Amino acid sequence: MAKIVIVDDDEVDARYVRDQFARSGHSCAVLTSGKEVLELLRSEKHDLLILDVMLPHTSGFEICRQIRRDPEIYTLPILILSAMNSEEEIYHGLAQGADDFVSKPFDPMNLVQRAEALLRSGSAGVALDDLTSLPGAEATKRELQRRISLRMSFALVHTELMGLREFGRKFGPEPRSKGIRHLGRALAQCAQELAPEDAFVGHMGGGHFMSILPREKVQTFCKWVNKVWEGHVTKFVATVASPTSVRPGERLLPAVFCVTVREKRDSTTPQQMFEVLSQLRHMALEANTGGVYLDRRARLDKAAESDARS
Repeated sequence: MAKIVIVDDDEVDARYVRDQFARSGHSCAVLTSGKEVLELLRSEKHDLLILDVMLPHTSGFEICRQIRRDPEIYTLPILILSAMNSEEEIYHGLAQGADDFVSKPFDPMNLVQRAEALLRSGSAGVALDDLTSLPGAEATKRELQRRISLRMSFALVHTELMGLREFGRKFGPEPRSKGIRHLGRALAQCAQELAPEDAFVGHMGGGHFMSILPREKVQTFCKWVNKVWEGHVTKFVATVASPTSVRPGERLLPAVFCVTVREKRDSTTPQQMFEVLSQLRHMALEANTGGVYLDRRARLDKAAESDARS
């Protein structure tokens, strides 16, 4: 059973939504204005917020922004349920920090299914990944959304090992898992050294990692991680492969870093940043080589560039 808060100034609609979730075994609290939402969420633990946009005292969009800026409740899943239905309005709602947007009139079964999907992802997001002991994909997405809501400037780095799938096929799943663990450890250690107060490293699944850190540190971060990995990979491969299974001069598992940057003034969403990284990753796969692939629109300060070249 989940604890859900429903906020809608139309009491009939609010009770109808409450009844749908009660039939599915969930406990619901109903508010008819935005005035007391944050106070309630801070005083008791809840699992999901279902939120209208047009509310007395404050809008649903503003509540989203306030939640994502709050260090105590920023991970709470939010579903906007509103009569708004244009593509621009839905996009705007998601950009404010909502996880999903359902337009009225709605199909009650679809609403419950989408809410329960958010409940599952929210529950998974608080757990550490079993393989790497790093925050998982959902926790990473929420941390990214929190920083966007706070209008922070930061760099987002996607890191993976080139040829990891083929490596696993050739040498087995356990060596593949060891490679992922070693890379995760290198990322976490370098991030902690460079930015102990600001860095975040998450494991998105498979061999994919996302790191969030100050933009002025990003090139040094990539350089350090790559140096640590290159110093380790030869010994690592020697423990899992026979000398005859690796061709002379063959470079196994080079690290790939795809980097984009968010400026304070940018209006962006986590999905947009992931799309940029996906495009950079496609370029890296086509080039079939490791290294750093930087979003051309990203601006790094001169000190960072000088540091990375030193």
